[in-house]
Amino acid sequence: MKNKNITMKYIAEKAGVSITTVSHVINKTRHVNKDTREAVLKIIDDSQYQGIKFKKKKANKVEFIGVIIADIREDYYISITKSIETVASNMGVSIIFCDSEDDPEKEMKNIQMMQDRNVSGLILAPIASNDMPEELKSGEIPTVLIDRQYENHNLLFIGINNFNSSFLGAQHLYEKGCKKIAFIGYSESVYTVKQRIMGYKAYLLELNEQMTPMVLSLSYHEEDSYPIIKEFIEKKQIDGVICATSAICYELINVINDLNPKLQNKIKIISYDDNRWFDYLKYPVSVISQPTADIGCAALENLLSIIEQPNTNYEVKRELTFDVSIIDRLK
Repeated sequence: MKNKNITMKYIAEKAGVSITTVSHVINKTRHVNKDTREAVLKIIDDSQYQGIKFKKKKANKVEFIGVIIADIREDYYISITKSIETVASNMGVSIIFCDSEDDPEKEMKNIQMMQDRNVSGLILAPIASNDMPEELKSGEIPTVLIDRQYENHNLLFIGINNFNSSFLGAQHLYEKGCKKIAFIGYSESVYTVKQRIMGYKAYLLELNEQMTPMVLSLSYHEEDSYPIIKEFIEKKQIDGVICATSAICYELINVINDLNPKLQNKIKIISYDDNRWFDYLKYPVSVISQPTADIGCAALENLLSIIEQPNTNYEVKRELTFDVSIIDRLK
């Protein structure tokens, strides 16, 4: 008898691998070693399906899902969008995608447009953590939040434990010998940045040493952050930096390349979200890696479950968080 309920999660659990790995095997987006790839493909074959046919959760009733992200320029959003689209395609669900470009007014227009298009549900990465828009409070559109969340809401949030992630990042730098660790991010009005700063500060406090937190908050739309970062690095004599995004890491690398060689060799970096250009740097950057395939799959599957249960009311926010991993490239 055919198993019509197979999902990426099912395959991952049976193979003892992550959903990310299953996605890479199916879509051929990254090299997977031969034994793992064959194990995953065997489970797919054992499901007695002709090719990859994942469970459709009442796809005939779910024609479109809306996805609104804060800024497509961030590597995280590129990766998560690809993950959601891949899973949706396998489930027979179409995606309407919008980029808010870190513009609150555009974000509101995007939400209203999703309402007008009568989407079955919405996956949203909000720009800021202020009050949830009235359009979402009504509950007319089933919504799941990813990456960022509002201070007060009654929705499901899916992402990582941002506090713990930066705690681990600071610990990683300290264990590599850094004594003056800084954090470079954006405004704390962004949920992820606020939580990551808190985690970073918590680790320094736990060391029980005279290690003063050093935080540089950049403007998200700063055209030239180079002189700001350069002055910060030189003035504070920093030897370790946590970058809140890979875009900030890129800016930091430009600064370090122009510093005195003696100072260059003293600064160790850990950044969020791996990027292929990290492999071409003349000195290594460690990474706090987020499981975007797992997050994207969970966001879509949970949203479809919520859509199927329209009479279920929730009064408090719920969270589903995934662990990060540290890619250690520092000596």
